Amino acid sequence: MILVWLVQLVIYPAFLYFPNRVFRRWHTVYTQRVTYVVLPVMLGQLGLYCWLTLAHPSWDIVLNLVLTLAVWGTTFFRAVPLHGALDQAEDHLPLSTKLVALNWWRTGLWTTIWVVSILACFDAW
Repeated sequence: MILVWLVQLVIYPAFLYFPNRVFRRWHTVYTQRVTYVVLPVMLGQLGLYCWLTLAHPSWDIVLNLVLTLAVWGTTFFRAVPLHGALDQAEDHLPLSTKLVALNWWRTGLWTTIWVVSILACFDAW
C-alpha cells in the first residue's frame, strides 16, 4: 500500500514537471524499472488471495480477492494502455493528468484491501 501512495502522491504528479523533450526517455526507463518492483508484488498478492480463498475462505479473503482482481483489471486494461500512450505522446501533460486521476482508483482499491485486512485482524481477536 505504501508503494501505491508513493506513486500517487510523488511519482505520477512529478510527471507533470517534466518537459516534453525528456519525458518520453524518462518514462520508458521508469516503466521498465517499476515493473520489476510492482509486478512481483501484484503477482504475489493475487496468488496469495487465490490460495487463501481456496484454503480458508472467509468474508475478508474473498472480498480482498475481488478487490485485487479489480486492481488487476484497472491496471492492465486502463493504466498500462495509458502508459503505452504516454510513450508515444508529443505532449504528455494531458495523459499524465489522466493517469494521476485514474490512479486514484487503484490507490483506493489497495487502501481498501489494507483496511479490510486490518479489520479482519481485529475480528480474529
